[in-house]
Amino acid sequence: MTQPFHTPHHGSHRLAERWKAAAADRRARAAARRWRHFGTEPRWARSDLPARRLLGRIFVPFFLLGAIVFTLLAANALPAPRADRAFFTGLAVLCAVSTVVAVIDLIVIRRRLAEQRRWHR
Repeated sequence: MTQPFHTPHHGSHRLAERWKAAAADRRARAAARRWRHFGTEPRWARSDLPARRLLGRIFVPFFLLGAIVFTLLAANALPAPRADRAFFTGLAVLCAVSTVVAVIDLIVIRRRLAEQRRWHR
């Protein structure tokens, strides 16, 4: 018949107490490990990439709309003074270039975020 740890027949009380203390210590260490990273975000989340991506998503439609409107103004499809044609052409080109640059930037940001997520998984 095997005796439980805490009976005097199995030796001192100290053995059971040491075992319980070790188990409690293990539980405390595990809890500390779990909570150590609480509130500390990973490095990729602290980058400015998500903000830049959001800004790009806001800017792209405006640039695209500007390119369309200024192209129509330059082509005299919308009523505008004839003298302003060159000015509207310049603005249309500027908006088109800005749209292309913003779209490329969004693609690059998306790839970088995906790469960082892959590394930090």
